[in-house]
Amino acid sequence: MKHLREPTVGNVIPDLLFGEWTEELRPLKRNFTFIEVRILALLEQRDELLESEISQILHLSAPAAARAFKRIQESGLVLPTRDGKISLDAGCFTRALFVTAVELKLRRWREALDQAVNYLKFADRAYVVLDGDQIARDQEMIKAFRASRVGLFMLRARGLSEVVSAREQSCVSPQRVQAVQKICIRLTESGRLQPSMGAPCLEGV
Repeated sequence: MKHLREPTVGNVIPDLLFGEWTEELRPLKRNFTFIEVRILALLEQRDELLESEISQILHLSAPAAARAFKRIQESGLVLPTRDGKISLDAGCFTRALFVTAVELKLRRWREALDQAVNYLKFADRAYVVLDGDQIARDQEMIKAFRASRVGLFMLRARGLSEVVSAREQSCVSPQRVQAVQKICIRLTESGRLQPSMGAPCLEGV
């Protein structure tokens, strides 16, 4: 498991971002451009598309689309289909990583819950951790967390205890691509993902 402290994902900043990966996750040496992120997310949503369909859906200009498709195709991240479409090599990237986002707060649980709900736009699950020595749990709090699908932990001097379990979900979004790439790049830089595990997702620029 790998974690990042306060990474920026879209317009939010979780306190902690954890990634658990399978052997299919491949090294990543650079960040995606905004256009590439949108293309990859769209391919995860639609499975396979023609390049012309992608350009039309995302309203891409011809030069921007050409640059993005060239970089993505050279990376080995997508595969051509028999009918001329392209498809995401799903085992290579986003689906090979399980993402958990965490919000830390002393006592403002409603604010923490609102922030954690936003993390479900890119995470497989989200948690809030509160200081149990400063705030006591009650039924209103527990009911709100259960309804939101966000998990809740209480941290006390004697340790960490789970109050509400997080519900796992499957999400596809440009923000998720951004979150996964941040963890993947850090793993590559630390040497924990090696090229021998598979073709790299994206070559260095």
